[in-house]
Amino acid sequence: MNVTPTQDQIDFFRENGFVAVERITTDEEIDRLAELYEQIFEGKGAVDRSGIRTDPDTRGKLTQYFHPEVRFPELLDSLYVRNAKSFAGALLGENPDELTIWGHMIRKAPGGREVPPHQDIAFWPPDYDFRTVNVWLPLHDCDVEMGTMQFRPRSHANGCLPHHHYDHPSQNLITLDDPDVLAAPVACPLKKGGATFHDPATVHQTNTNATDRPRLAFPITVQTAPIRRAERRYTPWLDEFAEAIGGERQETWMADGVEFPLPA
Repeated sequence: MNVTPTQDQIDFFRENGFVAVERITTDEEIDRLAELYEQIFEGKGAVDRSGIRTDPDTRGKLTQYFHPEVRFPELLDSLYVRNAKSFAGALLGENPDELTIWGHMIRKAPGGREVPPHQDIAFWPPDYDFRTVNVWLPLHDCDVEMGTMQFRPRSHANGCLPHHHYDHPSQNLITLDDPDVLAAPVACPLKKGGATFHDPATVHQTNTNATDRPRLAFPITVQTAPIRRAERRYTPWLDEFAEAIGGERQETWMADGVEFPLPA
């Protein structure tokens, strides 16, 4: 099974900053990933991303496990990752064999909070650029009520927009200063096996999980190597985060389960 975009999908992605695909892997592989989730989220290592200033009843209901490919390197050879690289390579105009990934797994329990509008580029180290496409794979059917991805069309054309922390800066939970100036969000409900692809500057969000089932998702970032910018990106929210955790800043990047120093 090999998944590559049509020219219409490439054109849609470049114009709107996102595209949805009906199938990127098999049901059998998704079932195996779901079994892996049980191991990961029943053990140690998952990070609570619910925030510390939220309703106490919502704490612990949005958890993430970063870089599962380190612990489970077989993920790098999964059909999902291979197809994601192939599809993203066509969107970027890059050779898929020269792209790498890093991933994280998300569990949004029933009642897990919404994730407000934000850009992934807003988390990048401000002295560096990457060429990336972000892929979002739920492990089941996923609709708006459960918290499927929603994108603001053409928002990627605006570059990195101003953000602010909506929780304590140590939590690194950010949202756009003014999302109302953008197009209304477009939801992408997915059947099991489907996925979305989006540009790192595309504004996106998800709703509260209003169902009685946990929403499981396996996003990955498909990427080129970082390049040092001539001019530092203005991201004061990252300075606030660094100050809140004692001055520590990102000095490395992950590629296929291996940690590398950012280039000097």
